[in-house]
Order: sequence, then structure tokens, then C-alpha cells
Amino acid sequence: MPLVFTDPRDGTSAHGFGDLAVQNKFLLWKSVEHRALVAGGFELTVPSGSERRGLGGTAAVEPFLTAGIALGPFDVLGDIRYEWNINSHVVGQREQTLTANLAAGYRVSPWFTPFLELNTVTKTSGAAAEDAPQLRDRLQFYLTPGFNVRPLPGVTFRTGRQLPVSTARQFDSTLHGAMVWEF
Repeated sequence: MPLVFTDPRDGTSAHGFGDLAVQNKFLLWKSVEHRALVAGGFELTVPSGSERRGLGGTAAVEPFLTAGIALGPFDVLGDIRYEWNINSHVVGQREQTLTANLAAGYRVSPWFTPFLELNTVTKTSGAAAEDAPQLRDRLQFYLTPGFNVRPLPGVTFRTGRQLPVSTARQFDSTLHGAMVWEF
């Protein structure tokens, strides 16, 4: 369950719960010798955040492929995903987005890992909102510095500040926070 904080240049700030995401991941390949994994799966986003306040409101299906490797105290992770917005109230062409991410984290301790993530986003389909910038078929780049805290096995709290580094951008910055519970 993510917490969302928005502070747009032109508008009022908002904070609260975002959309709930449920993910199912399948291990496709594992190398104990090289400390590497490849997994695939899908994520279902449930519109539990307030769309009116800019905190979510999206129902979506998102298949993905992800891979990671441990290189000494560094963890390197990458993923690629394609999201289909399935909201029934959308008029016209439904939004579709291709996202690719690459992250590197340094394990300071078994429970604390700061990281830096490069995010790319391309909106491949969907009409632009009247008050939003035209982003269809434009590659957006973001850098996300942050950290993970793992207080218990299978439980991770994570936070990061996503900052745009290209002129094609959906926002000026976003603070992400989430709790991940593996079961």
C-alpha cells in the first residue's frame, strides 16, 4: 500500500494512500554460483487512491520481466514492464505505458540499503488530458535516489524521491514510499 505525496507547481499539494498493487512473480532462472535471478510475472493495480486528488485511481494490468545480480556488497536490478490501463470510465484510447528501470544498491548492513535507480517511461497509447503535457511517444527519464529498510525477513520499507532529468516529464518530483510484504 503506497503513500503518495504530490506538490505540483500549479495546484494544491495532496497526500494520502495511493493505488494498491498486488504482484505475482515466478522464478524463471537462478544461479547460486553467480548470485543472480531472473523472474517474470504480472501486477494488478486496484484503484484505491483518490483520482480527484491526484493520488491514483488507476486500474491496470502489468506483465513484467526482472533480473538481479549481487556483486559483492552491490545489488544490481533491472526490469521492463508494459502496463494496460483497464479503467472502464476512460473515453477514447486507453493508456498504455512501457517502463524500464535499472537500479544499483549498496548493502550497508543486512537491514539497510541505499540505492540509485534510473527510470524510463514511454506512453505508447492513450489520449492526453487537457491539462497534462503531451507525453505520447516521448521518452521520459527519471533518477530516483532512495533507501530500503528491512526490519524483518520478508518485510521491506522503501522510499525514494523520483526526479526528472529530461524535458519530457509527467511531474517535477515525486516522493515514493511503500511497504513490501513477501509471502
